[in-house]
Amino acid sequence: MITSTNPYTQETTKTYQQMTWDQVESKIILAHESFQSRKKTSFTERKQLMNNLAKIMQEQFEDLAKLDTQEMGMLYKDAKGDVTKSASNIAYFAENAEKILAPKPFDQDGLTWEIVYQPKGVIFSVMPWNYPFNQVLRSAIPNIMAGNVVLMKHASNVPQIAEKLEQLFDQAGFPKWIYTNLFLPHDFTEKIIAHPSVIGANVTGSDAVGRQIGTLAGKYLKPSILELGGNDPFIVLETTDLDTIIKQAIKGRFSNYGQKCNSSKRFIVIESMYDQFCEKFTAAVNELKVGDPMNEATDIGPLAKASAVKDIDAQVKQSIDQWAILLTGGQPWSAFGPNFYLPTVLKDVVPGMKVFDEEVFGPVAPIIKAKDLDDVVRLANQSVYGLWCSIFGDNKENKEYIAQNVEVSNAFIDKVVTSYAFLPYGGIKNTGYGKELSEHGLKAFMNEKVIVK
Repeated sequence: MITSTNPYTQETTKTYQQMTWDQVESKIILAHESFQSRKKTSFTERKQLMNNLAKIMQEQFEDLAKLDTQEMGMLYKDAKGDVTKSASNIAYFAENAEKILAPKPFDQDGLTWEIVYQPKGVIFSVMPWNYPFNQVLRSAIPNIMAGNVVLMKHASNVPQIAEKLEQLFDQAGFPKWIYTNLFLPHDFTEKIIAHPSVIGANVTGSDAVGRQIGTLAGKYLKPSILELGGNDPFIVLETTDLDTIIKQAIKGRFSNYGQKCNSSKRFIVIESMYDQFCEKFTAAVNELKVGDPMNEATDIGPLAKASAVKDIDAQVKQSIDQWAILLTGGQPWSAFGPNFYLPTVLKDVVPGMKVFDEEVFGPVAPIIKAKDLDDVVRLANQSVYGLWCSIFGDNKENKEYIAQNVEVSNAFIDKVVTSYAFLPYGGIKNTGYGKELSEHGLKAFMNEKVIVK
């Protein structure tokens, strides 16, 4: 049984039966049959359906945002952005896919040849709960626009959104089985990946999930994209405008209560700015308002799961035992319910502490002191993850130096990291491999065929 529970009120609003294997296999076969006609459709037809989908989401964005808030606890004012950004990404791929996937002719060494991009088939996609619309559509839309079809296993704590997404595709006029929602137990994963009609796997989630599905994809010789954990550094160099950087730091860490793959999770501050940053950042954190996610005045709502509160508290407590200094927060806050954890700041954090070494998926900000630029790079790179990075300061050359040397896939200078449809999204190290979004997302599960004439 899959249950939808409001993280704020703890009210169970709906339950769903998990599918049997016979039901799942039937959907795989139907998706494969649908692909046979789907791959022959024109980009004009695909574009029209995508524009229909974007329009429907914009028309329903308030109701869809409310579902975000009720099912995973996102601030309602931010949930509107989850929906509208999804619609914007859809519009981008609808407009640009044909150009990006156009045949590329060549004439070299006496040969005339071209590269053509052909869809492969049915993709098994496993997506998380933290941005329930955008995460799913970030994966599904490029693949569907390219001519593939998608079987979607959404997170089990957002089943109403999973169901709604399938309904939105239907409302937009997509043929059945182009996008198929699966309510299934985890023990069906290997059978799905092994199925001859499934050509690959696209996963966003934890290291553990990524290792499992990446291993299975390798076992059955299926391509995969893994977008896993992150421990992104937010780097503060010397500056005369610390107040502006503090505002960006709050946004980078506490947006969606820190439940983002690309949240700013480690604050690495040059020694000359360290004490001032700790003081001003802590004061700003203490101004954050905790409470009802539907209230426009709220900054910090409930975490999506009660288990997250327990996990985060253990990471904080162990780090304090390792001599990190608590500046504020550091405990669950049951005044609003069991899923709340106070916005927390720790300073004098060093490698080896839990909040330095591990991804903390919640409202906890560890601050680390760096002696110089090379120490900044050393500390930033002392992580098993390599997703994104934000770099702030006054000296342009120093920021460029950090951007060139930090081990991440995207480095944002004087900006908090965020995703764009036209930029590749993915990471290195234990963050996984492959890219979503951009032309890379469109081509990820395509046959790049060379035709020599």
